[in-house]
Amino acid sequence: MRTGLFGGTFDPIHTGHIIIAETVRSDFPLDRILFIPVGIPPHKENTQITPARTRYRMVELAVDAYPHFNVSDCEIRKKDVSYTIDTVRSLKSSDTWGKDDFYLIIGMDSLLELDTWKKPEALLQEIDTILVGRPGFDLEAVDPRFRQRVAVVQTPLVDISSTEIRRRVREGKSIRTWVPDAVEAYIREKGLYL
Repeated sequence: MRTGLFGGTFDPIHTGHIIIAETVRSDFPLDRILFIPVGIPPHKENTQITPARTRYRMVELAVDAYPHFNVSDCEIRKKDVSYTIDTVRSLKSSDTWGKDDFYLIIGMDSLLELDTWKKPEALLQEIDTILVGRPGFDLEAVDPRFRQRVAVVQTPLVDISSTEIRRRVREGKSIRTWVPDAVEAYIREKGLYL
């Protein structure tokens, strides 16, 4: 199986994430996408985020209607900071996922910051990487060590951010179509982001 690994804070997961995942799955192509909500993110130490199990549940609700999407709690189960290289190595050695061919899905913002990740060069040797390309992105801005090691899949520009969704909820504005319906219902039911 060709499995794309799509990690993130997902606070909350939104329609843009779903569109990116389905476009990459279809166009690359991949057999399935494994969403991996981060437990303790290394780049957001001073940022308040929603509890991991709550974010995990929102991802479950969002991907439920998509037969090629799965979700893993492998990073949430960790008691310390989650690093992509460790997650990839753990999945490769697992009984459940170990036989898959993995592809890391990252956005341009992540690729531009890859030199701040744990063992970035080892990561790119460990796993094939798919860059989510969007209109106007400039691959030449990426460190040459990294840009030659990624495949690019063009995805639609969907200008939705989790930060904006949280703000809209706090202000009592609609987030319909910004997130899947089940995620919107869960946010309302649990009183999230107020």
